[in-house]
Amino acid sequence: MSFVIDLDAERREVQYPDGIPAKFGGEQFIFPAELPADSLDPILSDELGLVTFLCEVIDSADGDAGVSDVINALFRRPALPRKFLEAIRETYAILLGDQHEDFLAQHPSIGDYVRLTTGLAKVYGVELGKLFRLGGSSENASETSSPTSSATTTDSTPAGSGFVPDSPDSSESDG
Repeated sequence: MSFVIDLDAERREVQYPDGIPAKFGGEQFIFPAELPADSLDPILSDELGLVTFLCEVIDSADGDAGVSDVINALFRRPALPRKFLEAIRETYAILLGDQHEDFLAQHPSIGDYVRLTTGLAKVYGVELGKLFRLGGSSENASETSSPTSSATTTDSTPAGSGFVPDSPDSSESDG
């Protein structure tokens, strides 16, 4: 029997039994092999209101939000950038545990956070844009539809994530 979702399958703990190493400022930091669910709590908190903010931006632009829509919405919430940065720091505190102070001592820039988050998202198999996808999907469920590209799901699920893809095209990623 084949399973679409097999939580008993090999997980990243097998690929990275000692955690995911990241080099920054000449030091090595170890992130958990699996993304802890609670690590996203600071970013998704009601106090931060990021999900509400994104909904507002998308609604105000009829689903086709551009940079100007985001900037206009930010001016209506001047505290959001600072709160968002604090939520990112809290997330990294959860992920790094005892290493967090050493990480902060390296004085990470916004770019450092972006690059590290992007890299970790790839390893964890999390697409940040899909986390916040609201309303209609770009996918077409009709029988005659086909993906616009065979690469649309290639990087979203690493090989060892416990997901058994339903088509050969979606298993091309080495994760």
